[in-house]
Parts: sequence; C-alpha cells; structure tokens
Amino acid sequence: MKEEYGSKLNGYYYLNEEGCNDKFICQYMRLDYLIQLLETRQYYVKRRRTFEDANECYKNHKLAFAYSTVGNNCVHQPKMEERLIPYADIIHCPTACWSKHERENYLMWKSYATEIGACIRTTVHNFIASLQIDLDIDKTENKVLCGSMNYDNYKSSPIEENQLFDKDIVYADENEFRFYFLLASDSEKKKEESKGIHVPVDTKVMIDEVLLSPFICKNAADKIARMIKCSYDINVKLSNIKL
Repeated sequence: MKEEYGSKLNGYYYLNEEGCNDKFICQYMRLDYLIQLLETRQYYVKRRRTFEDANECYKNHKLAFAYSTVGNNCVHQPKMEERLIPYADIIHCPTACWSKHERENYLMWKSYATEIGACIRTTVHNFIASLQIDLDIDKTENKVLCGSMNYDNYKSSPIEENQLFDKDIVYADENEFRFYFLLASDSEKKKEESKGIHVPVDTKVMIDEVLLSPFICKNAADKIARMIKCSYDINVKLSNIKL
C-alpha cells in the first residue's frame, strides 16, 4: 500500500549519508501523545533549543555537513547550498529525534516514555513520505535535513563550528537518527516564542507498527492494542521485555 506514496520522495531533502531510505527508525513516547498524533494527524516537533543537552543550545552553529542529494536532484545542489545560508543559527530549528535500535530498548523506555508509553516503528522512507508538506525546491522554501548522529564528543572546535549531526559520546546509546525541519511558515516570531511546531502527517503511511510499553500490565495492554487497531487501523504489538 505504501509504495504509492513513494513519489513524494521526488521532492527535495538532503542526507548526511547515502542509502538510508529503508533504514529502520523508531521513537519512544507517552501513550497520550501517540493517541493525540493518531487523532489529529499532527506530528509535534520540538525546537532544538528546548533539548536538555546544553550543547544543543549554543548559537551560531555552522551549518556544514557532508550531504548527498536524493534521486535525480544533483543539479540543484549549488542552489540548495545557497539557500541554507540563512539557517546557520540552528538552535530554533524544529528537530525530530528517532532511534535506529531495531530491538526494543529498556533504557529508551525508561528515558523517553512514561510507564504507560508506546514506540512508533517505521523507516526513513515512510516517515518522509508521510509528511503533508511540499518539499519541491523549485516551488517552496521547505526543507527537511536528516541523517545519523555522530558521537565524537563535539570534536569540532570551537563549539560554534560543530556539525548538525555531532553529539557527545555519552548519548551514543541512543543510536539517533535526526530530522531538521526548515519550513517557510516558521516565522521569526514563532521561532522565538514557541517551543515547537505541528507538522501534518499521514499516520497510516508514517507508522508501520506500534509497540506498547513493557510497564503496562498485559490485560490493559491487550485492551489498548485492540482499541488502537479498531479506531485507527494501526498494527500494535505488546513488548517482548519480561519484567
């Protein structure tokens, strides 16, 4: 079913690595956030400056990373480089953080979901395809930058020359894949006043399956799984972690 949405990937977005369209990614969250996502089809993305890691909040990060174009968009690369210049100050950028852990991770459950939590599972391809925003570089200023994080203790020096995909090695267990949203509708006032943005998505394309937290008792988890399947036609599985 999802192949029909693949044409959306002919829009323009840039990666810091090649061959990751089919890369598995997942995101841990509170169950109430998942239900809100399914109900509203609005994916909430926090701004980078709201993250707990202080290094994420430094101003004037140099927007310099090795990226490759997707599909046949190579002719637009110089044009893209010019249009990225205004985004050198990246701390206000809406930033979505996913994990590449294919096996469910106890520490991720504890860190990013409450006891009544869930985990969305998908691929980079399907996440990008689910975005209900125009990514055609010839028609819009919208851009999505994405790639795997490098855990090199912010090796670039000075701090303002850090790359967008560098992170302290203490976070390496997250095995993170990150998306930056650079949207024309995100005004300077919004960047200063709001903590995040809502991005319209097609949840049936975005979500391959949902995994429920191991901290939910089995009887309750079974009922929650049936409710989600019945209400939203989303595949739901119970955790394999035995507590």
